[in-house]
Amino acid sequence: MSKASHRRLSASRILARLFVILLCLGLAVLMAFHQYIPDVAGLGLILDNVAPWLGVGIPLLLLMSFVTGGRGTFVAWLVPTVAWAVLFGAASLPASEPEGPDPLIVASQNVHQDAVTSARALADSGAQVITLQELGQGQVDLVTTELKQSHPYYYSASTVGLWSSYPLSNPEPLDLGLGWDRALRTDVETTTGPVRIYAVHAASARPTGHDERDTMLASLAQYLKQDSSEKIIAAGDFNATSTDRHFAPVAAQLDDIRYSSWGLAMSWPRTPFAMLGIDHVMVRGAAGTSLERIPAGDSDHYALRASVNLSSS
Repeated sequence: MSKASHRRLSASRILARLFVILLCLGLAVLMAFHQYIPDVAGLGLILDNVAPWLGVGIPLLLLMSFVTGGRGTFVAWLVPTVAWAVLFGAASLPASEPEGPDPLIVASQNVHQDAVTSARALADSGAQVITLQELGQGQVDLVTTELKQSHPYYYSASTVGLWSSYPLSNPEPLDLGLGWDRALRTDVETTTGPVRIYAVHAASARPTGHDERDTMLASLAQYLKQDSSEKIIAAGDFNATSTDRHFAPVAAQLDDIRYSSWGLAMSWPRTPFAMLGIDHVMVRGAAGTSLERIPAGDSDHYALRASVNLSSS
């Protein structure tokens, strides 16, 4: 090999290493600052909600670092690796909160056509409070009949319903800025005292439009901010992951209950595999001790079953 070809090879290798370094730094920036990317043509919405999945680029970058070689590429590879670990690592570990002596079990699901099967599965899971979203015509009556023995207290507003083993008081529909009801709140009189529960079904979010969902989340955040209740639980389909910039005002008021298994609580779609955690159970003034996914009914959403310790904050 001539000296000229060796120099050309060296220059190519240097450029390859610089390219890998730039990719590593760019990935780290995307993960850390995705909420500041302008939401042009839905780009911001997509980046916000797939932010944890950006980590799949880390093994690929490691492979590229091995191929191109060079100490600098491996140091650069550590940047997105550490960024992912800081941003999402802790949330990916199984929750280990101690459960109280008499926890409140809350279950939630965005149902499909077979709401009765979903309701029965959630009741059989031990849930004392069940909230269902996207209920179709006649489904409230069917679910109420199915649960009349175990959950005789119920309240519904449009396509959202709540069934409880404990008495309800102060029920109220919430339109959250849309002019028609897609949420409700009510006080549940448990054996350890009252707790206010919000059942929410936010509007859909698509890259081509998510203004209604953003309006609902902002309105919900204001309701929560002004709510002086000592203990609050919010459950439902928020159509936003915890990394969505428009979910941040809600997250500032409530704490997401952490998943009890490894990874993040991805709830949609059920098939071929869950990619987004758009369903949540959140608390304030109480301690969420566990969160599980349940494949109930024929819905494309996993149901969530949460254990809440009302005697601890």
